[in-house]
Amino acid sequence: MSAFFSARPATAADYDTYARLFPELGTDDPTLSREVWGVELMPHTLILEQGSELIGYAYVVVLKETGYVRHVVVAPEARGKGAGRALMRASAERFRAAGCSRWCLNVKVENTVAIALYSSLGMAKMYESTPMRLSWDVLARLPGGEEGITARAIDPREDAALEAAFGLPIGSITVCRARAGWVLLRLVDAAQPEEARVGFACFNPSFPGSFPFRVARPKLVRPLLEAVRPHARPEDAFTQVVVEGDPETKRALIEAGASVRMEIVNMEGPIPERV
Repeated sequence: MSAFFSARPATAADYDTYARLFPELGTDDPTLSREVWGVELMPHTLILEQGSELIGYAYVVVLKETGYVRHVVVAPEARGKGAGRALMRASAERFRAAGCSRWCLNVKVENTVAIALYSSLGMAKMYESTPMRLSWDVLARLPGGEEGITARAIDPREDAALEAAFGLPIGSITVCRARAGWVLLRLVDAAQPEEARVGFACFNPSFPGSFPFRVARPKLVRPLLEAVRPHARPEDAFTQVVVEGDPETKRALIEAGASVRMEIVNMEGPIPERV
């Protein structure tokens, strides 16, 4: 780290910093409670300091060989001074220490400053993603499912096959499994019961939403969401999904009445020796 910035692991006392800075992401997602943050985010969060000031944080998750940068947030008054690069440097150090050789992240398509930073670190744009929100009545307007498609819980022994089938970093599903209250479901085709590339969702009822959420074709969105719905809280009239690199599924959801929350791009690359 430079003499100007220093980064350290978050502690329970840093919740207020997270709560203050999280809205700067501009996602409109709810700020986690102190209890949930302490369990799910704090162990994976780095705090950036400038002297005595707490000016940023990064939420980073190790997915075996890949480091996933989930949040990079810098206080408005500290932007344009190298704080973002300092957070990425600290993230790279954590990932390398955990044995990761690659890293990835998502960034809003209009955030050209951040995209330029990540590009300078060797990351390249891989695919576009779209977080979407839909009321449950949208299901009735989606294309009908297919005969022989059923849903069931994902067996831990299936994680690697599903990740490989949908091109996800190793460990993506396993990380979701470790989170309290999450529901992991997959679709099975009776005609091809060994086929992994059908569909799956990692659903967080308290959000509420699914990420990752992947289907082999748009007609499988409906049966997958129908399997998710019984696990939703009764008071939630809507759910959210992130459609990744799948314009046909995105189109089907929009035509059925789902709304686009934002447009983001996935970036990925090798972790450089120097950041």
